[in-house]
Amino acid sequence: MDAIVTISGGGIIGNYISSRLNNLNIKCVVVEKNQEVFSSESNIRTLTLNPISKKLLDDIGIEVPSAAIKEISVFDAEGTGKIVFDASEINHDNLSYVVFFDDLLKALQESEHSKIIFDNEIVSINEDTNDEFCEVLLKSKDVIKTTFVAGCDGRNSNVAKITGQKSKRSDYNQTAITFTTISENIDEGRAFQIFSERGIFAAMPLPKNDHGATHTIVWSINNSKLKNQTSIEEYVSKNIHYFEKKLNTQYKICSDLISFKLSNHYFEDYISSSTVLIGDAAHSIHPLAGQGINLGFADADVFCEEIINSYNKTRKINKNITLKRYEIRRKKMNLLMLRSMDFFVELFKSQNLLLILLRNIGLSGVNKIKFLKTFFINHAAGNNKL
Repeated sequence: MDAIVTISGGGIIGNYISSRLNNLNIKCVVVEKNQEVFSSESNIRTLTLNPISKKLLDDIGIEVPSAAIKEISVFDAEGTGKIVFDASEINHDNLSYVVFFDDLLKALQESEHSKIIFDNEIVSINEDTNDEFCEVLLKSKDVIKTTFVAGCDGRNSNVAKITGQKSKRSDYNQTAITFTTISENIDEGRAFQIFSERGIFAAMPLPKNDHGATHTIVWSINNSKLKNQTSIEEYVSKNIHYFEKKLNTQYKICSDLISFKLSNHYFEDYISSSTVLIGDAAHSIHPLAGQGINLGFADADVFCEEIINSYNKTRKINKNITLKRYEIRRKKMNLLMLRSMDFFVELFKSQNLLLILLRNIGLSGVNKIKFLKTFFINHAAGNNKL
């Protein structure tokens, strides 16, 4: 079997790359360790796509139900600091779009179904002596002769393990909880993010669904707050009324609660010979701004651009130059976003009275300075592309 790009990981980013390149007759094959059976019945976990990420999906014909966010209010519950981001400030219709993770994954897997090798994984990557191709050995004993191997297989990337690349990791000492709710008295298209001693609480609108849920909640809580609780459910039950009061609403929980520990990681090198790490395989950040998936799509977009540019110039691609261009364009931007998220996490979890005062002044100050607000909105919307 031959391919220009062999993709490890049949998730959202891997299948996006496969679809975009295969549509241009640049042959890709996807190796997915899970079995073919896939269900989207739960629909609890969500993704927040910026307009650039949504357009990338639109351009390859992938459409799933979405809920548009036109305005985001961010405020500090321990003070009066507040900032409101509005799509009209950058002449956009919407700031972002909320979709169900399962819906998007299913649509992409169905689109690339014939290109996916399910229930399999890469065992080894053997470089050709002339450095033009490499041979990918699968668990099934099949061999793929390929030019590139793209690791799109998450933060515990199998490709990174095979190539011996080591990541730098940091624990946030927080737990994220997500669930869906039926909420009242909230205008359509509005989202909220509240920083408080009870955690970072985000509420966003949901696309129409069979469960009648109207909003998704993503709640990041310091682990120290959960130590004396008998369960995650107990903490949510005791503390959600605090946020209901802040937002003048009521939340009726209508799904299971999903929880996971929060940490970040990144690789100093995204590339190694024929291999490249993309999206969560290369880096992960705190979910407070919902930018993880958008960084993944930005990576995928740049990777595809470099492959397409090289492929159009010559049939004998210089893979070292192609991959290095991708790494240069994406690594610094991703690290900047990671450092920015770490700064905000540390700033808003502090209960130091001076820091509380300063961050409230900062939020209110930025809200009054148009060019700063515009800069932040454009960055979140994915308009600052290298």
